[in-house]
Amino acid sequence: MAESAIQKLARLFQSIRDLETELGTGTLSKSEKTLFTSIADISKNKKEGITIEDIMAHCETESMPVPTIYKCLRDLQQKGLLERGGPPRASTYKIA
Repeated sequence: MAESAIQKLARLFQSIRDLETELGTGTLSKSEKTLFTSIADISKNKKEGITIEDIMAHCETESMPVPTIYKCLRDLQQKGLLERGGPPRASTYKIA
């Protein structure tokens, strides 16, 4: 019997949960997930680190409050998912 659309969706959600567990992203807040996936998206086109300007210009984060972005950056670093480089006022970020 063919798998229904609902069954396919349920299987997809389970796969996503499994990947989140494997990557350690399952406990991230919605804002942290948005920022993390945005940085991953930006990273595919850049060899060097991502600047705060790059992050703020991304379509998924452009409407995110600036304090939220900085808090999520800090929290993602503390969780070992993000690395920060460069001087404090010209920091760059990359996926750990």
